[in-house]
Amino acid sequence: MENTKQPTLANGKICYVEIPATEIAVSSAFYQTVFSWEIRTRSNGSIAFDDGINEVSGTWVLGRKPATEPGLLVSIMVDSVTETIALIKANGGHIIKQMALTEQEQIAWFTDPAQNVMGIYQHPGGGHGKICYVEIPATDIAISSSFYADAFNWPLRDKGSEHVGFDDTVGVVSGMWVQGRPSSPEPGLLIYIMVDDIAHAIDAVTAAGGKIVQQVGADAPEITARFSDPAGNVWGLHQQPTG
Repeated sequence: MENTKQPTLANGKICYVEIPATEIAVSSAFYQTVFSWEIRTRSNGSIAFDDGINEVSGTWVLGRKPATEPGLLVSIMVDSVTETIALIKANGGHIIKQMALTEQEQIAWFTDPAQNVMGIYQHPGGGHGKICYVEIPATDIAISSSFYADAFNWPLRDKGSEHVGFDDTVGVVSGMWVQGRPSSPEPGLLIYIMVDDIAHAIDAVTAAGGKIVQQVGADAPEITARFSDPAGNVWGLHQQPTG
């Protein structure tokens, strides 16, 4: 059934993901079959997706290095890890890690057909196929967490510990900062944050200690820019067009 729920629009929301692919038809079919993502074709012929609760969208891109190491890691919520693992294996993916957190909570890491490492998180009834969690590499967790709080007003949890978590500003995507993983300095797997005003967002990013690595205009007519955080991870900024 088509998901008619409209996505939330808000400053500081994790809103969009670009996923490296070697064959877009193969990758899009994989995510549609395994996670029930809604696949659509844009007017220019490109393939896009909406996640399982229609809150995070994205696309597959050719010519980018896949995220073959669990550095910047995106996790997808599933009703059943066991059933999802079976679907992953049946559709060209591989399982590289599995762990039970509690009786109800389980996680696993898998590679998709393009060898991107992604995660799954079991939360029955939470929204199968929802992009739910992001793990961000950091060299200094206090510095990285403060950067995102200052630049995007992300609420922090357990601030001051070694396990600082966050929620984006609409509470749809959560995550944490992790040490000991390679940063993602190239725009391979690229995550975008929605902003009300991209010029103000660029000022906030630089004031908080980030660097702009792609100015506005390179993706015209889309209103986007890219930045690197204090650990060198590259992210995107997206301003929703008006009219």
